Amino acid sequence: MAVAIVAAVLGFTVFLLQYQPTSVAPDFALPTVDASGLTGKQVSLSSMRGKVVLLEFMEPWCVHCKAMAPQLKTLYSALSPQGVAFLSIVGSGGGTTVNDVSAFVETYGTDWPYVYDSSDSVFAAYRVTGTPTFFVIEKDGTISSTFAGETSIEALTSAISKAMG
Repeated sequence: MAVAIVAAVLGFTVFLLQYQPTSVAPDFALPTVDASGLTGKQVSLSSMRGKVVLLEFMEPWCVHCKAMAPQLKTLYSALSPQGVAFLSIVGSGGGTTVNDVSAFVETYGTDWPYVYDSSDSVFAAYRVTGTPTFFVIEKDGTISSTFAGETSIEALTSAISKAMG
């Protein structure tokens, strides 16, 4: 058991080292989902170039993602007027469907875009193996910070402020 925990920690450490501040965030385009379902629109990361982006990888059934939702809503209210973009990428793990994403958005009343990664290809491109995982992306598209698991508002705010310059 202890060996498995150490291996998991070391594996995640390797994951974090692969995305140093000079790494350009992989681009993607995914369909958006709101409380009513698929919107018929797509969002790409490249369309947010010029803004600091808080990119969240999450699953609607994830206990830690549910715990973060109200905190992210507070952070979004504080930082979106300053031009910070938020984007949540929802994977298909655990059998997650578009309806599950819609129910999550409705339950938590979130106002930023959610996109559905039905093939988990964006999760794979970012090497995300657990949720929630957060990336702070600078205006030029480079990754400046990563966080795994429940993360304090203070830590996210500090990383975003640093990326804003």
